[in-house]
Amino acid sequence: MTTNASTVAGLTRPDVAEARRAVDRIYGSQAAGIWAELLVAAGLDGTETDPAAIDRLLDAMRSAAPVTALCGEALAIRVVSYDRLAQAHELERSTTS
Repeated sequence: MTTNASTVAGLTRPDVAEARRAVDRIYGSQAAGIWAELLVAAGLDGTETDPAAIDRLLDAMRSAAPVTALCGEALAIRVVSYDRLAQAHELERSTTS
C-alpha cells in the first residue's frame, strides 16, 4: 500500500493529520474535544502516519455524530480513490517497463 509520502496524479493519500484539519474546519472551537474523542475511539494518539491509522480513524468517524460521519465517509472515499489510482499507476508502470 502506498503511504502519504507518495504522490499519484498530483494527489496524496489522506492521513491522520488531514483528518484532524477536516475536523478543525468543521467544528472550529469545539474541534479539540471531538478530536480527542475520535482518537480514543480509534485507539490512536494522533501522531500516527501509517495507512492503517487513517483506516481506524475513519471507522471511528463514520460511527460518530452525523456531521463527523459524513466527513469520515468523504475522507474514506478519497482514501479508496487514491489507493485505486496508485494501483493503476503501478500497473501502468510495470507494463511499460
